[in-house]
Parts: sequence; structure tokens; C-alpha cells
Amino acid sequence: MKGIIIEYFEDKGFGFLKDSKQIKRFFHISQIMEKKKFTENLEDYYYTDWVERKCYVVNFTPFENEKGLSAIDINFTNQIFNDKISQTEFEAEITDFKYDTASLTRTVSGIKKGNPSPLGATAGSNGTYRIGYPEVLRQLNIYFRRIDDIGWGTIDVRDLALNINSRTKVTQKLTQELERHLVGKSTKIASNGKEWFLKDSAVLKI
Repeated sequence: MKGIIIEYFEDKGFGFLKDSKQIKRFFHISQIMEKKKFTENLEDYYYTDWVERKCYVVNFTPFENEKGLSAIDINFTNQIFNDKISQTEFEAEITDFKYDTASLTRTVSGIKKGNPSPLGATAGSNGTYRIGYPEVLRQLNIYFRRIDDIGWGTIDVRDLALNINSRTKVTQKLTQELERHLVGKSTKIASNGKEWFLKDSAVLKI
């Protein structure tokens, strides 16, 4: 079975990985075939959601006992997890659909040129200032998992969903209808080299 390492505690010698079904499994470093390669190249085999970087897939034997699910006989591969550069089209199952919101602050810099700084601005060096503008990020996200191989991700389909269903804004009713319509369906997904996208946006039509 394939998986990716999502946690590792160097001082304790154990961690956790997710298998191809996104199920969390315990592992101990004693089960890694190339221990030195792992400890010297942790970043290459350590996946995080918040930093997008190259991460390699591992092969392992699934194991279960009274303590739960674990991974044994762990071997490294040359396969890159969620490789968007390859732009390969694949079949995926839509596992969830959510209206996600997040707050962020955009920072704008300026030069005072002898004038006072705008209200709320922070003084910079050499006559400059910085000011932050709070924004709310709103996304209609499809969560998917590959059927043919390990891999998963999200796609923001807000604009597509509104356009294809002739709507002007996201409502609770629209979100619920799309969730009922999409979750559990399979669809084709590909990459443009940077982001995932739906090969057929008609799947969003309700």
C-alpha cells in the first residue's frame, strides 16, 4: 500500500502516515528499511498541508492489532505525491464539498512624500509606510481523492458553480444542493502545472 508521512517525532522515533484512503496509521522508525536516508532527508518524505513542497510517496505493508492501525516494512519510492507538474489527467472521487471562509490581511506599502501617513498605517524606513487591509476569502471547495493512485486535494469552484447555474451569489441552499449533487461522484481532474482543475465543469450543473 502507498502512503505519505505526515508526522514524525525525532526524539521518540515514531510518527504517523496517511494511506491512499487518507486513513492515519502509526509507524516506528524500526520499520523503515532505509533509516539513515530517512533521518538525513526528512523534508523529502514529510508532507504538510500548509507548505507546498516536493514530498515522496512510501510503500508499506498495512498492519492491525488491538492497538490500532499501523504501517510496517516501509520502503521509499521515487513517486512525487500530488505531482502537479506532470499535468496527468486522472479519475477522482469527490469526498466533500464545503463553503470555506478565511480572513487574511493584505499589506500595501507607500511613500509619504512629506504627507502624513494614512490612518492606521505603520511607519517604515526612509519615509515609507505600511497599511493592512483585512479581507475575507470565500471559496466553494471540492475535496477529492484519486481513484487510480494515491493523491487528494481541493479545487475552488465558486465562480464556475455560480456561472454554470446562473447564480450571482453563494447561498446556503445552493451550497447544500451542490453538496448533495457532488459528494460521492467521480470526475476527471488534471493540473495546469500549478493548480488542480475539473476537466468537465458540467459536473457542477444542478
